Amino acid sequence: MYLEHFQLRSQPFCEHAAATALWQDQRMKEGLARLEFLTTMGELGMLTGPSGVGKSALIKRFLSSLMQQQCETVYCHLTHLPAAGLLKLIATQLGESPRRGKDRIYEQILERARRAEGTLLLIFDEAHLLTSESLTDLRLLISSALDVGPPLKILLTGQDALRNTMKRAQHADLLNRISVRYQLRPLGKQQTAQYVDFQISQAGGNPKIFSEEVKDLLHDFTGGLPRAINNLAIACLLQATVAGAARVDEDAFRQATAEFQLF
Repeated sequence: MYLEHFQLRSQPFCEHAAATALWQDQRMKEGLARLEFLTTMGELGMLTGPSGVGKSALIKRFLSSLMQQQCETVYCHLTHLPAAGLLKLIATQLGESPRRGKDRIYEQILERARRAEGTLLLIFDEAHLLTSESLTDLRLLISSALDVGPPLKILLTGQDALRNTMKRAQHADLLNRISVRYQLRPLGKQQTAQYVDFQISQAGGNPKIFSEEVKDLLHDFTGGLPRAINNLAIACLLQATVAGAARVDEDAFRQATAEFQLF
C-alpha cells in the first residue's frame, strides 16, 4: 500500500533483512570487533542489551563474517529448556544422536568439538532464560574444553537480566571466564535519524519522506530501540498514505502514535 504511494522498491523497515543490508553504526562495529576477537583469542563471550536494540542484527552480521573463516557455529535460541534437554539439543544440532546420561553427552559434545574444522562456537540466544543448572553445565563444558583442539567457545546473548544473573555468587566462576563482553545500547537521536534515512534509501526512497521533526519524535517515543522505530515508522507511513500526504509530518506521527499509546 504505502510502497506504491512513496515509490519504494521494498519494505524499508524489515525485521529480517539480509546481513549485507543491515544498518551498520559505531555500536555494531564495536560489537563485531569483540565477537571476532572471541573466535580467535577468547573462550566465553557475553552480549547483552534491551529487547529490540539490535542484538539479533549484530549476530546475523557476525555469522555472515564467519563464512570465510575456519569457524563452525551452532545457534540455539530454545534456551528455556531444562538443562538436560538443552544438552541434548546441542548434541542434536551438532548432527549427533544424544547419548544417555549427562556425563556421556558432555563427552559427546567435546568429541564433536575435536572433529570440527577449526573453532566450534556455540551461540545461545535469549540466554537470560537459561536456568542456573544450564549455566553450570555450560561452565563445565568450557572447563572440560581447555585441552580440546580445536577449542570449544561459547557466546551468551540476552537481555540485561543476564548480567544480573551472572553476578550471583553461584556463577562467579563462569563470570570470571568471560573474556569478551559487550552491552549494545539504543541509538542516539542523531543515529536514529541516520537509521531512518538509511532504511528509506535502501528501499529506493527519498529520505525526506520523514521530516526532521518526525525523526526526532521517533527517537523520543521509542527510546532509540531499532525494533520499536521500525514498527512506529511503518505505522507513520501507513497513516501518511491513507491521508494522501507526500511525506510523514508531525500530524501523521501523532495519529500513528495514538494507537501505540494504547499499549
